[in-house]
Amino acid sequence: MTQRNPNPFQPSSDPTLEEYGRATSIEIKNLKLNKHFSEETHCFTATVYIDGKRAFSVESEGRGGANDYHPYGKPRKVGDKRNAQLSDFKDAMSEARKEAARYIEAKGDDYDWAVERFADTDELIDWVITDLVNEIELLKEMRKHLKIKVVAYNTRTREMDQWRTTPVESNIDPLKKYHEKMPYVWLNELSESEALKYWRNAK
Repeated sequence: MTQRNPNPFQPSSDPTLEEYGRATSIEIKNLKLNKHFSEETHCFTATVYIDGKRAFSVESEGRGGANDYHPYGKPRKVGDKRNAQLSDFKDAMSEARKEAARYIEAKGDDYDWAVERFADTDELIDWVITDLVNEIELLKEMRKHLKIKVVAYNTRTREMDQWRTTPVESNIDPLKKYHEKMPYVWLNELSESEALKYWRNAK
């Protein structure tokens, strides 16, 4: 039986990223990335969610500066509704700073300086958002390759070897037999979430 989406007007999360597992409760949806105008950083707009709840919007001009965060939706008119919108935004940003600091701290001791220096600013949120954009783009890149190529991960060298041939069983099996002595993991035969683990680990 098909389960009804409890939040039908919210964009769904990518099932592969969900299955792969998330390292933070911060998530971005409605990502619109403009690679043409991306210079030192990504040029994009997106909606930020925390623990599955829509929190605020983010955008960047892609010129290396900090991200711009603002309340989700159209600005309310002056009054109680506007005050409530700004209060919710302030609370969401505070929660995001705490989660961003936890996420960066979990990367290891090499990042202790960053947490100590930027924990009370939006800088670490910028870092998390960048990681999330990169993750989405990495998955897109992997899907593009796996759709048109046979791809194998070399567990010894951590390199990806690829053959430009339709990735169907009749093409994969001969390649596997020919390279049977190679320490290959054949990504086309894995689930997307399993393939992503190798794709992320590749040189």
